[in-house]
Amino acid sequence: MVYLFVGEDEFSKDVKLQKIKQEFFPPQLEPFNFEILYSKNLDLRTLKTRFFLLPIKARQRLILIKDAPALRPDIKRYLLTLIKKPPSHLSLILDARRIDRRDQFFNQISGLVKLINFRQSKQINAFTLAEQIIQKRTKPAMRLLRQLLLQGERPEKILGALRYQLHGERLSIFERKKKLIFLLNCDIDIKTGRLKPDFALERLLIRLCYF
Repeated sequence: MVYLFVGEDEFSKDVKLQKIKQEFFPPQLEPFNFEILYSKNLDLRTLKTRFFLLPIKARQRLILIKDAPALRPDIKRYLLTLIKKPPSHLSLILDARRIDRRDQFFNQISGLVKLINFRQSKQINAFTLAEQIIQKRTKPAMRLLRQLLLQGERPEKILGALRYQLHGERLSIFERKKKLIFLLNCDIDIKTGRLKPDFALERLLIRLCYF
């Protein structure tokens, strides 16, 4: 199977990727059967080597190629041949934020791949993240946090949304106090430069989800 992911909703892409992985292998076998390749640094010899590797205790290997429109012409020609007759031991995901309709490669593979569009139908913001944390959905929350940071969301705005959401939760005095301490410590870590903002927020997220 060959998938084509198109769109800028990285959070939804990641959710779909996790579902596909679950179809092919259990989490403990992911290091042996899943690989991410980046178009910018990819050459044809490396690609062929990765494609010939066989899955380990799984139905298939899964390879994700990021920024597919930036692939070199020789790689696109090779992929076109492979996509017409994909190997049984391999599934491939081509990822693109957007596609130029003048790109002949994507025009040629359009009827040969499973196209999935990821249009961001729901606004993603810090309050959406807070909802995930309240539900203790650690992995989706972590993916959402990374997307917010990539989009340029300010750490102080994320902290503000988490503090605001905290007031709407039904918590004991002890739970509320403990969570406020987590938030305060994160704020101090960021403002003093003790930790990088992304690392400080990731640590806060884990503490809130597991508390």
